[in-house]
Amino acid sequence: MVCVDDDEQMVTSVARSLRREPTLEIRTTLDPDQVLEWIVKEDVAVLVSDYEMPKMTGAQLAGKARQLRPETVRILLTGMRSLETAIDGINQGEIFRFINKPFSEKVLHAAVLEAAARHEELLALSGDRERRERGIALREALELEYPGISVVPRSGEVVVVTADPWNDALALGIVGLDRKLETQ
Repeated sequence: MVCVDDDEQMVTSVARSLRREPTLEIRTTLDPDQVLEWIVKEDVAVLVSDYEMPKMTGAQLAGKARQLRPETVRILLTGMRSLETAIDGINQGEIFRFINKPFSEKVLHAAVLEAAARHEELLALSGDRERRERGIALREALELEYPGISVVPRSGEVVVVTADPWNDALALGIVGLDRKLETQ
């Protein structure tokens, strides 16, 4: 988990309120650019950021973090309780939670643990997406090498299977497919 705020006391307060959580490794900084470097280099599960900072807003930081590593879950701390702040955070950074300052330690703790769980869900989903993309790429490569291999001729609801698939495989130049496979 990474926490960034331009107020050193606030960063210390966030870290102190979460330090007893054994599942979290907590890093703090006053520099949003440092956060982006960490996100690029490592799997950062949760980003807790102040909204109002001099270099960039928390919404801008969350938006950049989302582009670099979409599975990093983003939480904004804000003393500005306005609709514009919320809309900005949602539109730029797809914020998971907004927490008002001053914050309750219980609320922050619960939000960070929920964000960490959401991070695990997003990692699992990205793995599923990668497997689907590899499957699509494999089918496309096979179709390029063996045109027609993925086409199944149909007659109504019935699949039409060639009378001699082994000779068809040889005619297509597919090596290793022969009648011996039927007996294995």
